[in-house]
Amino acid sequence: MIKETLLSTPNPKGGFQTLPFIIANEAFERMASVGLMPNMILYLTREYGMETARGVNILFIWSAATNFMPVIGAFLADSYVGRYHMISCGSIASLLDYETLI
Repeated sequence: MIKETLLSTPNPKGGFQTLPFIIANEAFERMASVGLMPNMILYLTREYGMETARGVNILFIWSAATNFMPVIGAFLADSYVGRYHMISCGSIASLLDYETLI
């Protein structure tokens, strides 16, 4: 049995070379998400007339769902779809504003 180390793969894709891009993407996503929260609570209370506690609960559930969805996406990508097809589908959905696709 030939054992290969994880860091010395002949395939140049992935690995630690992509780590700065992943970290930067996550940092910008978190910054956008945290910046959206105060605006959303104002929108829910003023435009929809919700109580503050109910609006905060809705935003908590939304935040929890958006933090949990990558786990489901990773499972689907690894098990069924494939990473490149899943990334392209996610990019297209993000480009087209996935809320309009629902």
